[in-house]
Amino acid sequence: MTVPNQDFRREKRVSFTTRATLATTSGNGNLIKDASTIDLSESGAKVRFSGEIRPGQVVELFLSKRPEPCRVVWTAPGEARQELIVGLEFTRHLPDPQSLQTSASSKSGPIN
Repeated sequence: MTVPNQDFRREKRVSFTTRATLATTSGNGNLIKDASTIDLSESGAKVRFSGEIRPGQVVELFLSKRPEPCRVVWTAPGEARQELIVGLEFTRHLPDPQSLQTSASSKSGPIN
């Protein structure tokens, strides 16, 4: 019997595709790069990112004007060259990931 992935997750993920900014700190200072979200939950996000990033690193994800501090949990190669899919864990939970949907171009719906 197969159990859906959602049964193992702490919070429900919501598909949420929008442009975002990811700020990282390196030895050379702050690096700010464009990213795009794939999905969100109260505790984290999955984003597409072109750049160098590693698990354990602390970053800031800008979904609005206010940055959300995050910890990089995992990375995986994306479809495009030099693209990464990054799993982020918020250091503080978002109240409701669907409340961030202000863009008409965003697509949302539960992910199983």
